Amino acid sequence: MCAPAVLVPQKKHKPAVLHHLIHFVERLGHWGYLVIFLIVMLEGFALFGLFMPAEGVVLVSGFLAAQGLFDLDDLIFIIAAAAIVGDSIGYELGRQLGTGWLERYGSRFGIRRERLDRIDTFFARHGRKSVFVSHFIHLGRALMPFMAGSSRMPYLRFFFFNALGCILWAATFVLLGYFFGASWHVVEKWIGRASAIIGGVLLLLLAAAWLWRWLVCHEADIKNRWRNFMEGPRVVALRRRFAPQIRFLQERFSPTGYLGLHLTIGSLVFIGAAWWFGGIVEDILTGDPLVRIDFQLTAWLHEHSTPGLTATMSLISKLGSPPFLSAVVTMAALWLLWRKYWYRLLALLLAVPCGALFNYLLKAIFHRQRPSLMNALAAAHGYSFPSGHTVAITLCCGALVVLAVRGLWPWRWRALAVIGLVLILLLVGFSRIYLGVHYLSDVLAGMAAGLAWLALSLSAVETLRRWQRALAPSRRS
Repeated sequence: MCAPAVLVPQKKHKPAVLHHLIHFVERLGHWGYLVIFLIVMLEGFALFGLFMPAEGVVLVSGFLAAQGLFDLDDLIFIIAAAAIVGDSIGYELGRQLGTGWLERYGSRFGIRRERLDRIDTFFARHGRKSVFVSHFIHLGRALMPFMAGSSRMPYLRFFFFNALGCILWAATFVLLGYFFGASWHVVEKWIGRASAIIGGVLLLLLAAAWLWRWLVCHEADIKNRWRNFMEGPRVVALRRRFAPQIRFLQERFSPTGYLGLHLTIGSLVFIGAAWWFGGIVEDILTGDPLVRIDFQLTAWLHEHSTPGLTATMSLISKLGSPPFLSAVVTMAALWLLWRKYWYRLLALLLAVPCGALFNYLLKAIFHRQRPSLMNALAAAHGYSFPSGHTVAITLCCGALVVLAVRGLWPWRWRALAVIGLVLILLLVGFSRIYLGVHYLSDVLAGMAAGLAWLALSLSAVETLRRWQRALAPSRRS
């Protein structure tokens, strides 16, 4: 399909993000203290403080102090003073505006009445202790001064415990950043050129963890928002305008017929995935920018590889290997067989093993060569397009997601299963690109092909199940 390109890593290394940051702070000079002071101070301004990354700024400033850009003693003093000043202003705002103002405008920033009640209960129960402890909680640092002022806590009492908390918080997080900065050269030597890659993977993991926690905490809110949206004036107006068409669709997608909504949804997913796959094929055949991105990304990842990261990516890549996935599918099939879930077992076998044969057929059709790298990180044989590991992990994770959604009732476990399986899919796909055995387009095409085959398999099995259920009454009669 495409002639192999020999990618030679460049020997020149661009300065890391850390070096740019250090250079920027050096140019700021003493103005850097003022920037830190303002960010920390603004965190105490009730709702405005929710958007201030004060804790992260304090950690980074401690890190930079270890590089000699800030004086450690001056830095702790300035941060503690900024926190005390900002909290005092927040206290006065709460005293003047009261909790009614926070209730009125807090909902626009995700702070609902239930959360304010919990904070108010905690504040009433612990009093002075809450002023001290809240400095180690972001939401507490932003709202505690306002709540203390609105509750008419005596200012001198507030000032004393707040100052103790500010000083301890400033010293703790500045020193944490400082000690990390002092040992940075050891860490930098260990991770080497892979710092950007490792940072990106860590951000992905943190984003997945945050998304899971957000879904768990906002289950009721998500359902309420969806219900409010469906009952909103715009949707109601659209329903009235297109009432005949909607009535036709409802009759067409009636669940009483075995060719119902599931078949239409499956068809839409299949068409969308097939369109995605076809777009990638077109880009490769015409040499569109995706091909240039393929070469550039593969060369950049190879240039920034390290032995430790290569070993980690090799281990992650094995999650999409035929032996591992065969073991997973076998265990899942035995469990479904034991529980006598015949249609789910059929869907699993049709999706994963038959999907692997579908992938071999695609490879034979397109004949795309794998990346050719000097000092290759891993050996691979056969054609490159689409990525077999990615097709297999997409099929396996997709089938397991369906089983998890149907078999797990608690919302938190459903969300965890879905996010975890999607995360595994993304990591396996990235590992294949990092190891230099596939291009980005190979991995994206593998996801599209796997999703298309999965939609086709699940729709076919569900149609068969409903068809046999529809025939059951006539057979009994």
